[in-house]
Amino acid sequence: MLSFRLLAAAAVLSLAPLAAAPKSFDLATATVADINDAFDAGALTSEKLLGLYLKRIEAYDKAGPKVNSVITLNPKALDEARALDAERKAKGPRSPLHGVPVVLKDLIDVAGLPTTAGFVPFGAPVPPRDSAIVARMRAAGAIILAKVSTTNWFGIGFEDTHPIGESLNPYNLELSPGGSSNGSGVAMAAWFATLAIGTDTSVSVQSPSSNCSVVGMVGSYGMVSRSGIVPRGATQDRPGPMARSVYDVASLFSVISGWDAEDFTTFSPMGHFPQSDWAKELKGASLKGKRLGVLREMIPAGPEFDEPRAIFEKAVADLRAAGAYVVDPILTGNPNIAIDTSQGRGRTAEYEKFAFTDAYLARLGAAAKYKTTAEMVAQVGKEKFGSSMITAGTLPPPDRSADYLARYAARKMYIDLIAELQDRFKLDGFVQPFTLTIPVRDTGRDPSAARRGGSYGERPGVNNLTSTTGLPAVVVPGGYTPAKNFPIAIQFLGKMHSDLAILKLAYAYEQATKHRKSPATTPSLPGEKFTY
Repeated sequence: MLSFRLLAAAAVLSLAPLAAAPKSFDLATATVADINDAFDAGALTSEKLLGLYLKRIEAYDKAGPKVNSVITLNPKALDEARALDAERKAKGPRSPLHGVPVVLKDLIDVAGLPTTAGFVPFGAPVPPRDSAIVARMRAAGAIILAKVSTTNWFGIGFEDTHPIGESLNPYNLELSPGGSSNGSGVAMAAWFATLAIGTDTSVSVQSPSSNCSVVGMVGSYGMVSRSGIVPRGATQDRPGPMARSVYDVASLFSVISGWDAEDFTTFSPMGHFPQSDWAKELKGASLKGKRLGVLREMIPAGPEFDEPRAIFEKAVADLRAAGAYVVDPILTGNPNIAIDTSQGRGRTAEYEKFAFTDAYLARLGAAAKYKTTAEMVAQVGKEKFGSSMITAGTLPPPDRSADYLARYAARKMYIDLIAELQDRFKLDGFVQPFTLTIPVRDTGRDPSAARRGGSYGERPGVNNLTSTTGLPAVVVPGGYTPAKNFPIAIQFLGKMHSDLAILKLAYAYEQATKHRKSPATTPSLPGEKFTY
């Protein structure tokens, strides 16, 4: 009788559902999907998430290692988080970004928050309306947590015209975090928010993403509107997402990309904009059978590049081990391609700078301290501006300049060349080292060097191809140099409008290698890890 009862009890237990295994949450590595899982389970709220990030900013931005990335905190962020928590409970989430904190390079307008452009004489105008991409993020339920540092947009380095001074690289405080989206890169490395936006004219999204061991993306030219963003040049400017994973970058890019009547470049990608959350498209992405080309003419020789180049060669081996077919080399026939697409030879921004900035000032309306760029230079004094600004004021209009037209034609030639090579060799994309340089901090303490216009896109070993052409690219952590723990990124790129395909390649590489590690200078704080 007893044995029968035991058997019956065992049968009942076997039919009972097994208890779900507890899930772990770690703020350092949590993706947008992980955050939403915790939201859905009731283990996390947007208010609590925001509080964790604010504690990190308090502990590490102006204290501790003083990485110095935040210019302005949104004083209404916690109120917005509480309201979004209530909305989630009542109606459900608007999107995967509902209640998720984002930081913005301080060139991007947010209604009610000052835009400093990293230049005190600019006057920190408070825009009356959001930039196009902020309007998209708000509609998706994202929270703008802070405006973060940019390299001095009109002046010289991080001299006295910069509102907070230089930012530090959390991986090695003596090395540059990259620019000009330095604040966005540092904030992502130190995990001050879930997501960030930078802007790119000449590697300004990709450089800090690479240097700070995070993922950065620039979409095909025109995929993301520039309206409401302090500009550099109409032909090359692109906002881009930055995060600690390819998944998060894809999720944010899906929200910020799209047509905008205020920016006519967004007409060209019609038919290529995301129609859903591209992060979900990454599931199952694989390198097996993918064909990737290496543009060897873009990779410099020399012993000073040995450590970073070894990391890239290991990445190529990892791609092959994961099932990719690497076509190496792909030769363009131009051994000077790296020079031709650098800032010095390929950049068009200076010809467009004054007119494009004037259009931005007109958008600000009464909030603008100056009506024109020329008026700003005249009132502030030329000595406060960098050489590129002074040069820009002397250049003829683009349509009257033989030099500009030659640069513009070269840009189109390289766009066509990459497409032709990709089609000819039946490639899914290209893989490159993003940078082979290990730069010291760019403090601006040498004004003469800053006035000469030295910048990330001109330094030997920095891959400026995608910034000059507007082609899509994603940079992914590839490893760290042994001597200085300097992050090295692997760049995936392709022909125009192959954005989703490039994201899938980057995601597959990231998942196969998992190189990213958190910096030692900004460790976890209590409450950032829990199970539920």
